[in-house]
Amino acid sequence: MLEGELSVRQLERVLEMVRPDGLEAAVSYRWEGCRRGDDAFLVLRVSGDLVLACQRCLTDVVCSVSVERRFLLVPEGEDLPDDDLADDLAEDDFDPIHAGRNLDALSLLEDEVLLSLPAFPMHQDCSAPNGSSGAVEQVQDVVSPFAALGKLKRGN
Repeated sequence: MLEGELSVRQLERVLEMVRPDGLEAAVSYRWEGCRRGDDAFLVLRVSGDLVLACQRCLTDVVCSVSVERRFLLVPEGEDLPDDDLADDLAEDDFDPIHAGRNLDALSLLEDEVLLSLPAFPMHQDCSAPNGSSGAVEQVQDVVSPFAALGKLKRGN
């Protein structure tokens, strides 16, 4: 077992998404290895809070990260399990990966953090930025180009 904390500054791809107020954030992680028969697994747990930009109002929004993922370690050079094996072990919920002496655990952890983040982070009760309600009203005042066709059809 290996556990600890990583600063957001150590996760380069995550860092690109984090707002300035969230640069001091950290994620906690825990790696555990286990065996099931001849298969070796690596279990990753990651948790933390990241400050991202709300895609609606563009202010800071805190997004919680909570990941638990299990990887089937397949020696380099061997084929990854096919769909038949995955169907047999569907209840196990694991991702097969090639693992060798140079497995990049930091990159794997960062991948899982990125996959756990929402595609469009938003506040739960967020309203659009000020001034956008006028744009909605303006769109409603525009006459449809098909209005003339509707008048012809009615015989007006």
